[in-house]
Amino acid sequence: MAIDVVGRLRVVGVRVERTPGHVAVAVSLGHDGGAVTGRFDRPAADAQAVQVAAEAALDALRQVAPSGTRWALEQISVQSLLAGQAVVAHILLETEGAPEHLIGSALSRAGPLEEAAAEAVVDAVERRLGWFTKT
Repeated sequence: MAIDVVGRLRVVGVRVERTPGHVAVAVSLGHDGGAVTGRFDRPAADAQAVQVAAEAALDALRQVAPSGTRWALEQISVQSLLAGQAVVAHILLETEGAPEHLIGSALSRAGPLEEAAAEAVVDAVERRLGWFTKT
């Protein structure tokens, strides 16, 4: 379903499938009643599911970003805090101009870290939501 992105995107669902040596994640992003779903899977250890979830969130964002916009996951990390675990995402945005480094974070008090990873990616790119229009 195509959506116009002029407001805030939000994570509406994260589905993780684990098999021995393999992780697959689907991330759904919603806005104004519409949704897009990104998917990413790869041979990976269970500990790498946070990175796979971040890549799935980027796949969803690519569906609403203007053509010529390229997102790359530079780094994803999990930090332990008193309030829970925080996921920090470092995203490289490449457009026709100079590359731009975007940082986002999300706190996971009790929920899955994969959901926090998707939220951290959205947090990082929200600063550029004004550029988004679905063509």
